Amino acid sequence: MKGYRLIEAYYGEKTTQRSVVKLITHINEGLKILDYIQANSITKEAYCIHPILQSDIAFFENRFFNFQGVETAALILTMEYRRVANSYLSKGKKEDFVGFSCPEIREMLIADKVQNYKDFLKYHKNTHPRKEALEHYFQNWFLLLEINYKEIVKCIVT
Repeated sequence: MKGYRLIEAYYGEKTTQRSVVKLITHINEGLKILDYIQANSITKEAYCIHPILQSDIAFFENRFFNFQGVETAALILTMEYRRVANSYLSKGKKEDFVGFSCPEIREMLIADKVQNYKDFLKYHKNTHPRKEALEHYFQNWFLLLEINYKEIVKCIVT
């Protein structure tokens, strides 16, 4: 999958700041979740490349990134994912969430939020300065996504 090779090269050996986990782990585990919920290949490709464009800084820095070989539909989903996911961030209000524009965006958000919450529980639940707010944030997402976290996370926890 071209999108996976792009994000793998883009991330290289970079790790998260707090937990020192390779960034590609987020993609690998998200892809397992997308497999579990039977997402299509375009959704998986979009999920792979979403970090390249998601934040405002990433978007600005990578707006001329060479996505050659990536399906146009995956790029469109990535940009829509950016809009939808960024409408409700951890310091925002649930009421600002714009809703799911299509099933693929919801699937990408399931992969993202389940994977992120798994890491939050493993690395930050007892130490993060905003732990209560983040717990509330993730629970809000699971309500919005209408999912059972414990059921889905089984596919990535060994």
